[in-house]
Amino acid sequence: MEERTGRGRGLGLRPARKALNPSSSIWKPMRSCPARDPKQISAEAFRERSNPHLDDDDNLRSPNSPYLVGTCPDMCPAKERAQRERLRDLSVFERLNGNPARTSPHLAVKKFCRTISTVDIQESDIRSPPVLQRTLKYLINLVNSEEHPFEVVHDFVFDRTRSIRQDLSMQNINDDQAISMYEEMVQVHYNMHGDSLSLWYRQLSLPILQSKKMHFARALIRYSQMGNYKRFFCSLEAEASDLQLCLVEPFLNEIRAQAISYVNYSGYKLHPYPLTHLSKILMIKESELEELCHVCGLETSIDEAGMKTLPVKQTKFSLPKSGFRSYCLSAIDDVKRPIMCDDVPLPLRQTQFSLTKLR
Repeated sequence: MEERTGRGRGLGLRPARKALNPSSSIWKPMRSCPARDPKQISAEAFRERSNPHLDDDDNLRSPNSPYLVGTCPDMCPAKERAQRERLRDLSVFERLNGNPARTSPHLAVKKFCRTISTVDIQESDIRSPPVLQRTLKYLINLVNSEEHPFEVVHDFVFDRTRSIRQDLSMQNINDDQAISMYEEMVQVHYNMHGDSLSLWYRQLSLPILQSKKMHFARALIRYSQMGNYKRFFCSLEAEASDLQLCLVEPFLNEIRAQAISYVNYSGYKLHPYPLTHLSKILMIKESELEELCHVCGLETSIDEAGMKTLPVKQTKFSLPKSGFRSYCLSAIDDVKRPIMCDDVPLPLRQTQFSLTKLR
């Protein structure tokens, strides 16, 4: 039976909960307390970034039930291993000698299951932090596997790291070790998405890869990754078609904010940067550029000649949490601007992805 990842099915593990033994020598995670320290907040931030379905995954504990302390010594609980062997529900990475009905504690990794809760599960079904750390290292080593297609590796690692986050959540673990694991999982998914883009490129036909439009698209991605905002906007103005301008529009404010940060941190403090010059480079109106600076936490000023400038070396730069509002492209000829988005469906024009997802 082929394994299915994503929305998990209940595993039927519903034995009565054992009472916690106060004298147990099992490693006990840090418990929540009224005072929220920065590390705890940082852990939550990593969890949000690494798990788009956090609200669904994290709502596992009954309000009146205590947090669990995991005692499972293996990457997958024995009960789950036995049940998945009976159901032949084993990934290709978990099969002992290729047998879809046999596995071992060294191969099986606990699956993500949306329907479980702390009311229905025992401590022996939850892995302790040292075991979770060992499981994560095992999964990271699988990322570079060349024996199986990329999609198979990605689906397996995505599901099993999601299960790791679930075990951490059910135990309310928010310490330094948990933060380190969240960081590693974010890095793994970030790298795998980059590999996914490379894989997509390799699947394209040679005529498409050698086309002028593909060269232009890849050049824009490269300029954004390198932080070469001037080359990015110059190429955009000189080469982009109406459709390409519309497709790239959702990403422009992120590139502009990146450029503002470079100017702010690298400029000479005694020489504020004139907004008129910067607005021409970034293809945005001067008044809208000033607003964008304010949205990013920077102040602007007026020099003796009455010109608006950006004082540099400011320390309060930050990207707005609520995102950017839409700004019009300037420096585009009058014929091109009015029809820039006419040939593109409205849902596509409203798409607001981050450029980091293309890297």
